[in-house]
Amino acid sequence: MIKTGRSKRGDRKVARHWQAHIQALKKSGLSRAEYCRRHGLSYDAMTYWLRKNIKGNGNQQPTLVPVPLQSRINEPTQSPSGNVVRVVLPGDVAVEVSDNFAPSTLANVLSVLEARR
Repeated sequence: MIKTGRSKRGDRKVARHWQAHIQALKKSGLSRAEYCRRHGLSYDAMTYWLRKNIKGNGNQQPTLVPVPLQSRINEPTQSPSGNVVRVVLPGDVAVEVSDNFAPSTLANVLSVLEARR
């Protein structure tokens, strides 16, 4: 039987050490690199224990983070004749139609927008 340098008790102590740092990292709001730098930890070791923690907690749900989006409505395009009709709907929705539009396409777009309300 080959003995390694650590006992099971030592392994558990190391695991508890890293679990505490993983929890502190999550609460800190710092990046992994910054947290490791501030606490004198190896980035690679932290990455190893994070992955080991994720694999060990297979029933843990992934965390979804809301990402704010900035809507941007393109500037109106000009038709060759310069005639453009702009329909502004509630919810910052705008539809622009030039004088050479296809009525069936506009009807389809408006139907889709109406169904969203």
